[in-house]
Amino acid sequence: MDRKDGTAEAELRAISAGDVQAFRLRVLRPPKREHAVYPGDDAADTLHLGAFVDAALVAVATVCREAMPGTSDAGAWRLRGMATLDEFRGRGVGKRMVEACVAHAISQGAESVWCSARISVLRFYQAAGFKEQGEPFSLPEYSEHSYVLMKRELRRD
Repeated sequence: MDRKDGTAEAELRAISAGDVQAFRLRVLRPPKREHAVYPGDDAADTLHLGAFVDAALVAVATVCREAMPGTSDAGAWRLRGMATLDEFRGRGVGKRMVEACVAHAISQGAESVWCSARISVLRFYQAAGFKEQGEPFSLPEYSEHSYVLMKRELRRD
């Protein structure tokens, strides 16, 4: 079901690490279990978020405390493992999930949120306030895609 503005009517709620890992494995990764389990998945302050439409899980995201590569920034959080079923892409679910993950990071004292974004979705992250950091790189252990680090500074009031 969709809202009047065309976005998918999805309920966002915290889910277990096991549920998010199973979805990642199905949507994002080749059939190797270790590629769906990330460092920080079991940390007490990590949020695994699921989007549900008509009780079906259609998207996931994780945000966890982790410094950006090459830094020791204790105030940084990493957004990772964002995955949305094809038929729900472009309907606002991912945007809502990013904002919910950022809100969680802020509630935990975060000063920034970063991610390794596929080049093909840079505009999505730019629209969410993230800025490119450095040059593109590859992660052949995960996929054939090119990535770039992106970071969103968070205002402290």
